[in-house]
Amino acid sequence: MTGESDEVGLILNNVGGTLHDLLHTVCRHLPTDFEPYGKRFRNGPDCSSGCCHFLKLPGSLRNDWGVCINPRSPRSGLLTFEHQGCEFFEPEPGTGEEIGD
Repeated sequence: MTGESDEVGLILNNVGGTLHDLLHTVCRHLPTDFEPYGKRFRNGPDCSSGCCHFLKLPGSLRNDWGVCINPRSPRSGLLTFEHQGCEFFEPEPGTGEEIGD
């Protein structure tokens, strides 16, 4: 019987060899995401700029990946790469970041 870690290794070998690569293959891209992930021109901060609705994944993935928990966002509930962004960015309290900066 094949173990789960064997299956993950097989999948990773087919997509480029890293978990980061695998996440890119399963992450949904929406037209409302910033280019090159979607069709929207970057005109403000993205999730990596400290959005209070970007719930970071654990471990080393937290630097790049999370889940959007903003019910107003089209990315709500979706695996999200930090630079995909959305028009509903809200800064974490105390960051001094303003929407549209």
